[in-house]
Amino acid sequence: MKMKWFVTLFAAIPFTVALISLQSCGGEGGPLNGGGGIPGVTQQFLDLLSADQRSASYIGSEACADCHGGRQGDGTPIYAHWKETKHSQVGVGCERCHGPGSVHQANPTAGNILHGPKSLSAIVCAQCHGPVFDQWQFSAHSKIIADPVEEAIVNPARYGKTSRCVSCHSNVFKTAGDNGVNIGELSDAEVAELAEESLAESPHTATCATCHNPHKNTEYLTDDGKQVQLRHATFSTDTTTVGPGSTPPTFTTFNHICAQCHNGRGGNPADSALSSGTARPNMHDSNQYNMLLGFGGVEGSGPVQRNTAHATAPGQCSKCHMPDARHTFTVSYDKGCAPCHTAADAAARVGVVKDEVISELFALRTKMEAYAQATFGDPDLWDYTSLITAEGKTPPDQKLVPIEVKRARHNYYFVIRSGDYGAHNAPYAKHLIEIANDNMDAVPGRAKASAGSQFLTTAQKLEILEQDRARARKADAHED
Repeated sequence: MKMKWFVTLFAAIPFTVALISLQSCGGEGGPLNGGGGIPGVTQQFLDLLSADQRSASYIGSEACADCHGGRQGDGTPIYAHWKETKHSQVGVGCERCHGPGSVHQANPTAGNILHGPKSLSAIVCAQCHGPVFDQWQFSAHSKIIADPVEEAIVNPARYGKTSRCVSCHSNVFKTAGDNGVNIGELSDAEVAELAEESLAESPHTATCATCHNPHKNTEYLTDDGKQVQLRHATFSTDTTTVGPGSTPPTFTTFNHICAQCHNGRGGNPADSALSSGTARPNMHDSNQYNMLLGFGGVEGSGPVQRNTAHATAPGQCSKCHMPDARHTFTVSYDKGCAPCHTAADAAARVGVVKDEVISELFALRTKMEAYAQATFGDPDLWDYTSLITAEGKTPPDQKLVPIEVKRARHNYYFVIRSGDYGAHNAPYAKHLIEIANDNMDAVPGRAKASAGSQFLTTAQKLEILEQDRARARKADAHED
């Protein structure tokens, strides 16, 4: 049975469609076929509607204003917000995203109007934004990392803490949080219900509405004043909100369109944190913002080059990952790196840096293996305890592991979990590896690492690093 809070939540999201480019749209009410107006309704969109709604007729957005005029969290009527948007300017109204409203007007229920989580589907946006939808389908955002969502469903009592992982791993949760719902105040049962709805109805990490607010003009968030209706800023140099020791309410609602998810989740390099948290790396996977800005690793006492020009480029992440508004989110050397680099120059630089960082990381790993072999008789026992038990082995008492090793493995995982192997911030990545090596060299009685690994190819080394990253990611999903 649906909970009242669930229906109330999505009543506050009446226009769930992302704005990307609206030049081809126009006209109020229902679809217009031909004549340059709104493209016709797709069959996929019709499949989202209930049987009752499919028999309804279009009534116009003004008819929606009577009931949906004052449910915005900041007190400003949603209808008034929508009137200021590009959607309104070109005639894309409420019913274009929520279907015909005559039956709902006569008897307002959740069952006779398209609402969340179905209205969060990118299929809604694809009616007008087909090319962008096609690009998005090739991206990781269109997929879902199911573990955090499934754990919230099957065992919320045990995974009450883990269930909050869906704040980033479910587009439904992310949008709910942006619309005034405090995920932290929901019970485990409520989290589980919403997680189940998310997995069943909109099984994606991020859809259009995760990044775009379809009924609010947020042109002030972009440097060029374009109205792309983003929910968050594209640029930030804030290292405090998502820095060491930050908590879920801050790092899951961070005001950065990419780093609201792509941050290290409060990872802490302090010796006290490294000694108390030995089960798994204390930074989360996909800590790209932390790497880009250069914070969160064990840095030593000397000077640190924290970042490069990449950190202050206009648009930051979108500069390289979304040139020409490409929604595959893959790096484009041809446009993303201009005018600083030609495509060939950028590709060559990235290739060299990645090869160097991968080799340096692997050499660090062999040092930690040599230490574990000499100390505990098993080369795998340098790692975090949950990652050792994942291999079916018994980890050593972590009080016996020197702080130098704990610092080194923190930096090792910090670099590999960013996933870019120096491309985002080569100076900081290399500095962290250097500090990790210095710490390993200071371990008393450390055995010399074997030179056998020098015969491995870069691809073989990368495969081993990525296996470590995958085990750490699995530990994130099942943390206690």
